[in-house]
Amino acid sequence: MRNRAAARSLVLGALTALAVTTPVSGASAEGRALAGSYCTNPDAMPKPTACIQLSFEGQTAQGYTNSSDRTIDLRPGVYWLTVDDTSTAHNFSLEAPDGSDQDITEVADAPGDVTLMVNLTPGSWTLFCDPHRAMGMYVDIEVGGTGQTG
Repeated sequence: MRNRAAARSLVLGALTALAVTTPVSGASAEGRALAGSYCTNPDAMPKPTACIQLSFEGQTAQGYTNSSDRTIDLRPGVYWLTVDDTSTAHNFSLEAPDGSDQDITEVADAPGDVTLMVNLTPGSWTLFCDPHRAMGMYVDIEVGGTGQTG
């Protein structure tokens, strides 16, 4: 438990994440809006609700068993990530390119909308449900190219 708390502190610094209490939408000088949620897909195992998705400006990636559409491409920069967690069976976690991860929500919480600011640096990031990641409940975020403009 102590190691997890120490790791969480390190990840918070590495991700430069700041929790806020209200959802943010649209783009601004301070960042762009990403939306994470649970989804339903008939191909998800062990049941259709074992699905996670991430959306940004018309792109949507879904992570479920054997998903062929689980990757979203983003430019480096600051994003406001809002996750809609209404489940006591799932959670949202974010893994950085260096392998460190941060729990955005906990499994038993179901807090509803949670928004945090994330500075996405170049590399491969992953948004996932910790207890169901092995079943395919994750979305890959590929960050590359030049940074945000506007």
